[in-house]
Amino acid sequence: MATDYTPSISDNAVKAKTGKDWRAWFALMDKVGANKLTHKDIAALLHNKYKVPDWWSQMVTVEYERSRGLRVRFQQAGGFTLNVSKTLSVDLTTLYRTVSDAKQRARWFPKEPCEITSTTDLKYFRARSQGDTRLEINTYAKGKGKSQITIQQSRFKSEKAMETMRDEWKKAIERLTALLT
Repeated sequence: MATDYTPSISDNAVKAKTGKDWRAWFALMDKVGANKLTHKDIAALLHNKYKVPDWWSQMVTVEYERSRGLRVRFQQAGGFTLNVSKTLSVDLTTLYRTVSDAKQRARWFPKEPCEITSTTDLKYFRARSQGDTRLEINTYAKGKGKSQITIQQSRFKSEKAMETMRDEWKKAIERLTALLT
């Protein structure tokens, strides 16, 4: 394991679910030449040969790739992905309407074109944005008079583009909060 890399999940957790700690997994993967395989092939190897459960195959693969400099944080197979969320003191219906209604959305949304691809009332709003990025906004009830918004935007071609947009979303969430409180 790279001395400056710390996996996002503890040794105890990965060992409990997979039978090995990070050091053992990374040594085994180095031995089988996983650094020359695709993400998909590494995960399949872990699942098929070493009987690692599906989710854990993905997690071990991602942590291995990060530890060896093959992948950076927020990088996925299709590009970089950002996540932003906020719990607000407003009911779910009000929050969702502020997301789904074009006039309301214009008051807080980042100034970027987006093409709505699907919505489900009181649950989510999906769109194509900034060329080929994908945007998903989910809303959840969080108890009486509270709700949460989560924003995920994926398929950024660079980490810099993703970080620039993350800053835009943080500002948008501030505008949304001011609008609703």
